[in-house]
Amino acid sequence: MNGEPLTRHQGSSLRLIVPGWYGVANVKWLSEIHLQRGRYLGKFQARWYRTLRGETINGEVKWTEAEISRLQLKSVVARVTRASDHNRVHGFVLNDGTPLKSVEVKIDDGPWKAATIEPNASRYAWKLFSYRWDGATAGDHTIISRATDANGRVQPTTTELESKLTSLENNAQWPRKVKV
Repeated sequence: MNGEPLTRHQGSSLRLIVPGWYGVANVKWLSEIHLQRGRYLGKFQARWYRTLRGETINGEVKWTEAEISRLQLKSVVARVTRASDHNRVHGFVLNDGTPLKSVEVKIDDGPWKAATIEPNASRYAWKLFSYRWDGATAGDHTIISRATDANGRVQPTTTELESKLTSLENNAQWPRKVKV
């Protein structure tokens, strides 16, 4: 700072945080910033942090390779708690900062039901959600969540991501097994 190295008190070593992007874009131990017109293709960006997706066009699969960048819309059920007369499903949403339209929860093979999104999260923070689960029966259950953003993007199912050849950016709906 001002031509001198940062001290630990000032936050050394410095980390660049890129809101709405995967952590691989958050450079650790930043020592300098270099501006350039094109994309940076260092060792990790050019070889490792890549994704390969297939798209069917006119009956033929076309493969597209791209770098890992903006967060893909993802929600996860984190836990289930017991209240006096009901259970509460708790979870979180990660995304690129696009406002959320909804989060829904499905229990076993039931219908999708609207969850409540906590209103106080900032644009790039984790968005917490909860769902009041009335009438839960004793035994094993599968709970899943899905998020939809304001642009109409819906969190995909595992089947919808089958044409993706890398595990990076896996934002598929994730079933959570619980016992009541």
